[in-house]
Amino acid sequence: MEIRIELRTIADLLGNAGCDATGDLDGSIEMVSIDTRGECLNSLFVALDGENRDGHAYLDEAVERGARALLVSKRYEKRAIDMDRVHALFTAEDTLTALQALAASYRAQVDPKVVAVTGSTGKTGTKDFIASILSKRFNVHSTPGNLNNHIGLPLTLLGMDGGEDVLVTEMGANHKGEIERLSQIARPDIGVVTNIGPGHLEFFGSLEGVAAAKAELIESLPDNGTAILPSDDEFYAFLREKTGASVVSFGFGDGADWRIENLARYENSSYRFTLKDAEIVLKRFGKHHVLNATAAAAACSVLGSSPDEISDGIAGTRIPAGRGVAYDIGGVLLVDDSYNSNPASLRAAVEALMEIEVEGERWLVLGDMLELGEQSTELHMESGKMCGKVGVDGLLTIGEYTVELNRVAAEQRKAPGKISHFIDMETLAVHLGENLDEGDAVLVKGSRGMGMERVIEVIERLRNAEKRRVD
Repeated sequence: MEIRIELRTIADLLGNAGCDATGDLDGSIEMVSIDTRGECLNSLFVALDGENRDGHAYLDEAVERGARALLVSKRYEKRAIDMDRVHALFTAEDTLTALQALAASYRAQVDPKVVAVTGSTGKTGTKDFIASILSKRFNVHSTPGNLNNHIGLPLTLLGMDGGEDVLVTEMGANHKGEIERLSQIARPDIGVVTNIGPGHLEFFGSLEGVAAAKAELIESLPDNGTAILPSDDEFYAFLREKTGASVVSFGFGDGADWRIENLARYENSSYRFTLKDAEIVLKRFGKHHVLNATAAAAACSVLGSSPDEISDGIAGTRIPAGRGVAYDIGGVLLVDDSYNSNPASLRAAVEALMEIEVEGERWLVLGDMLELGEQSTELHMESGKMCGKVGVDGLLTIGEYTVELNRVAAEQRKAPGKISHFIDMETLAVHLGENLDEGDAVLVKGSRGMGMERVIEVIERLRNAEKRRVD
């Protein structure tokens, strides 16, 4: 969706944050950019000073690619910038702080209802369900992909065209205080916590630390706001006490306001269930997606979504790549869950693999679960025990920590008959390809940094077949 923000409006909004403006302010921009590798035409290019690169080194390239205005640090003021090629130049003490201030001011100007989603797993899926349901009756803008951090969220807000009724945002964090800051920028009316699990323990230290970080979202809600909370979660009571907003719960238990009922398998990799007056068909791999869809239904009900809108919106939500998409590759069912992994999401994915009907063998292809801190070895060992007990036929692992997962799995009574650990991704993928037969099912999962999607590329090549989505 193309936006249009007047340069004078940007000057006014940034002026409130102590930024200066020079040049011709009569024009407008159509987007905000931070990376010259993407689209820059008619943009405001924001030069961010990051860990790996300084955006100020790319100002000339941004202008060459059509940037209409620049936001730079005041310490670069004396740098030669050809104002004949740029409409406007904005200067700030810190460009990231200025970007966040601009986004917060623009959010206040557009003034949509804001739904924010956080949690250890399921953020992106839940956000996508919410956006799909609400789009049945509202003009909705939502986080593209998973732009959910201190840079991505401001860019999401600045991607609104100004006519939105609802903004649906995703909020991620790996340090205390980050969600609080994101909430100050987005000012959500409805906050959704999907769950509390062992993600980013390297930074939060414990599950209690994770819960406290996710609670920053619901602590930020106004008294007339609504918190959507997981009633089956062990931290439900803790979360409920952290907000002065109204609480709507979701889950499988009897006490949930939005209770999942009549859950049953539908076809091979889908589910059918009931939510109040809504009959849901969910074409997703894994029962954990049922909870995500229910959290979305609860959030959308606050804004008046009907049972039909909830049913149609959930059914029409497409699974993002790498997040449990099922493919047929030359007769092999391969589930691509390679985008990320932690112990809770791994268990859910393995359980889902065991639920589906498979003519041949079931295989797990697992990479390290990262950012688990001091508990990493222990958590990989616990996951190994689980993987060795469920009854899969094959287990292939790669990485530093999955060595222990592999070892513990091999010690279990129902240990996979085919089990190996690898130090090279290509070798692992070729070994897998040589052992797969038509009718087999494979789950590929690991943290983003492991690059597990490369396994799928090799399987396509070896089987001489393009992957075909079966969801």
